[in-house]
Amino acid sequence: MKFMLRHITPVIFICLLISCKERVTQEELIQAALEIKLNQWRESQIDACRENALMKAEQYVDSLLLANSLETKLDTIPKPGKPTKPSKPSFKTKPDSVVVDPIIKKKG
Repeated sequence: MKFMLRHITPVIFICLLISCKERVTQEELIQAALEIKLNQWRESQIDACRENALMKAEQYVDSLLLANSLETKLDTIPKPGKPTKPSKPSFKTKPDSVVVDPIIKKKG
């Protein structure tokens, strides 16, 4: 028991010396919190600016690609031509077997 107590006592003493090293005032805590908040705000602003710049760059590149594709017509597969109109079939005409008398007879 004495052996353990002899080793624990210096460890506790060293821990107490380290913990009582420096006192922190409330003003220092406020400044540290303010710096953390400012760093977070700066990072969010930089991220938003980067996203905005990337979006504008993508739009610019897309518009350039679209303008170039309209001029060069990247479609290399030719479209098939229009089919020709088929000719009308010829039907056989039957002789008219019905004789129609005129309604009004001419006197003459």
